Amino acid sequence: MNVNPSPNMMSIIGISGHAGVGHVHSHCGFVQDDSAGFAVTIEILKEAYPVNTTISAASVDVMTGEITVTTKDGGTGTATPRRGITPHEATLMTSAIGLDATYSQSTAFRVFGRIYGQGVMEAPVALQAACCLAVMDTFEKRYPGQLVRGNEDMPGKIGGCIGARIEIDGIPISVMALVNASEGGIGPDEDLEGNVALGDKGRAMKELGLDRLPTIVIESKAYVPSLCKELEHNCMWVRCNAKSDNQYVYEALLAAAKDTDLPYLHSDTAYPRGTGELNDAVRNLGARITEIGIAFTNAQTSAEKVQLIGDLAILTSQDAGGVTFMSGHMHDQVGGGGIMPGTSAVLSMAVHEKYILEWKIPAFLPEDTANYIDIIAKALPILAAKADKAQAQLEERFSFDESDHTFLFNRMAK
Repeated sequence: MNVNPSPNMMSIIGISGHAGVGHVHSHCGFVQDDSAGFAVTIEILKEAYPVNTTISAASVDVMTGEITVTTKDGGTGTATPRRGITPHEATLMTSAIGLDATYSQSTAFRVFGRIYGQGVMEAPVALQAACCLAVMDTFEKRYPGQLVRGNEDMPGKIGGCIGARIEIDGIPISVMALVNASEGGIGPDEDLEGNVALGDKGRAMKELGLDRLPTIVIESKAYVPSLCKELEHNCMWVRCNAKSDNQYVYEALLAAAKDTDLPYLHSDTAYPRGTGELNDAVRNLGARITEIGIAFTNAQTSAEKVQLIGDLAILTSQDAGGVTFMSGHMHDQVGGGGIMPGTSAVLSMAVHEKYILEWKIPAFLPEDTANYIDIIAKALPILAAKADKAQAQLEERFSFDESDHTFLFNRMAK
């Protein structure tokens, strides 16, 4: 894949991928590394703008709890878990040195052994956020003013995005890497995931033309019980919604997957819109929490109370991730991948049963990136050949009103 900077060319295709910091677990046994999209897009940007994102220092101020990650090319990122850092955790943090901050959840996983969101394990989530911020800062330090940078400017958020116009094998592309991260090492809060064009991220997307461009959205390495129990191999996974998303992007990704030796899955019934599905899931989880609360109120023995609080911990650390990650009204418009209607299709990975039984939590690795890039590189010329048709379908299906979501930027942070 031949990749070069191309700041003055008008892009015809977009590539976007995010890190949902702390979005590890979801409902019904779903577990993932949600930093895959960030890692892949960063590796693509590195081809045009070479940087070294190896961690050279991972320091902690034990008194304030602030974690600072520094890369070999001088990028820094900071995050602070709300309950601080113990000296023992500070010692563990040094084991991040020599790892690649691009692979942020994998780094946190290797340092702490496990990672949960929803405020359950704040230190690993804060470390992951600091890694992502350090990676973006590395590009800014090495190439000041040459890439487009944006902030996640909603209350309580510390993430952001970085992107550029590049050429891949002569095809003009806009690429954006995005970090969705909350203060305090809690999260996930991903109202700005995918290619949602709002706030300062929206300004950065418009600067790159990504707000109205046929786009490959790169998503997580995940275990989904209903899908993965019968798998014998990890599979690349191509998805869209045939009624709402861009079928030209989907067909290009699917044709590319068929042209590799990689196992793959595909579906054009993913990401239904306007169903109220997320709000229903919020109510269902709330009812389950209420049931535990009522049972706890009536518990007579220590054993009962311990069991009930243990059940609540599972709901909080796992199932809650599937409802906290996005606002209900946003989910109705853009689905679980943050896909503005008409614009995109999704490339992700599904892991097999034996993998999850051994590792418990997926870890996205450089060899996974190579598989994603293999498919992307093959999909781009297919999509470029039908770029006009893909753009026409985008304009026909596009529906996203920024004014519906402005209140997300004005609400008071608690």
